[in-house]
Parts: sequence; C-alpha cells; structure tokens
Amino acid sequence: MELFRIGLIPVIWQDIIDFIVLSIALYFILWWFYRNNLLGTALLLLLLVISLQLSTLVGLVAFSFFLRHVLFWAGVFLAVILAPEMRRWLYALRPIGGIRFFRKEVFSEEHAEKLAQEIIEGLRLLAKNGLGALIVIEGRDDLSAFMQTGDPVQMPVDARMFLTLFEKKSPLHDGAAIIRGDKIVAVRCTLPLSDRLDLPQRYGQRHRAAVGISEQSDALTLIVSEETGLISLAYRGELQQIPLLEIQRRITRFYLG
Repeated sequence: MELFRIGLIPVIWQDIIDFIVLSIALYFILWWFYRNNLLGTALLLLLLVISLQLSTLVGLVAFSFFLRHVLFWAGVFLAVILAPEMRRWLYALRPIGGIRFFRKEVFSEEHAEKLAQEIIEGLRLLAKNGLGALIVIEGRDDLSAFMQTGDPVQMPVDARMFLTLFEKKSPLHDGAAIIRGDKIVAVRCTLPLSDRLDLPQRYGQRHRAAVGISEQSDALTLIVSEETGLISLAYRGELQQIPLLEIQRRITRFYLG
C-alpha cells in the first residue's frame, strides 16, 4: 500500500523498514571502523562503492572493472589486518554458555561470597607484597587446553595460597593460575596474548594475556601489576581497573552464574 510519494516515486511501508534497517547496519559498521581508528578507511571504501555504482550506471566499463578489483583487494587487505579484532568479535558472538552450560558447578550464595572474599584477600596480599599475578576463573567455556600448558595441581582457593604461588622465589610464579570451581587446578599456564592495537602501552604481558584469554573464553581474569600494585579485571575482552569491592561483587556474581 502506497503511503506517500517523493516526486514521482511511490513509497510503501516496506521501503521505510528497508531504509531503517540499512541505516542501522551502516551505523554499526561505521561505529566498528571508528572504534578501531579506521573511520577514514571506511569513508574511502564507501566513496569507492558509490563511484562503482555511478560508473556502472553511466556505462564506464573499464573504470568499473578497475574499481571492482580495487574493492576486492582492499577487502582482502582489511581482512588480514583486522583478523585478530574480527576473531575477538566472533568469540563474543558465540552462544553464551555453549555446551558447558550443564557442566558448570553451581554454588550457594554463601559459598560464592566466601570464594570471592578469599580471592580478594589474596589480591590484597599480593599487591601489598609487590608481587605480580595472573589469576583466571573458568566460566562455562572449557579451559583445559590452556591448563595443559602448565602444571596440574589441586589446591584450595585460599588467600595465602596465592601469596605462596606467586612468590618470586617460587618455581610456580610464572604464568597464570587457573581456578575451576573452588579449586586451583593449574599453575604456570601460558595464555594467548591479545593483538589489540588500542591497549595502552603501559600494559605489559600479563595484561595482554588477561585480555587475550577473555577474548577467547567467558573466563573472569584478575591481574595484579608487579610494578604499580594496581589490580585489574578482564572479562569479555574488556580490561577494567575498578574498586576491590566492585571486583568482589563481580566475582560473586560470576560464581552464581
């Protein structure tokens, strides 16, 4: 059914929906390019697409052929350059929980709060003693592949246990400690480093590893900086420095699922 006309062109309700959907899609595409400091590149590609359409419309065959090839190779080049960022987004789009939904251990609120308190107290002790640490709490995504890069253990989640593990003289202090449920199940683990270009230069290998594992899983990762003593949290590809009380709440909610 015709709603109105723009000159001689009739407009129906499908045209309005089509315009709205296209506008939203273009907005998110441009926002993604802007977030990755590539807005200029996006506008250049948009200009090339418009030029291709116009040249095809007026019959410039050779120029249209040239622009098609330029757009094709520009797309290949961008895919290679942005592969790490695209991989991070694909991981974020996975169904939350996946096949491990029924395998994640369920904790009572009291138990979850106790675990969060022990972890927070451990972080405080590490920061107070000038020790760096990387602690990963497994979620629903299986971290067995990363556990295999380190040494298997069966230790309780205890504040002083973290101090012992990450003591500089300890043979187990390098790498990450991984928690599954209420047990530390692996230490000295190697984690994937994030390839993101927008991380501040001050972040070292621990922080990049924390972001890396949070990009590839739903794990909650905690970092203690050896240089500054600052405590950070990484989750779903985002790294935050927030008050310890808020970190404790986040850990509790994480355990409660």
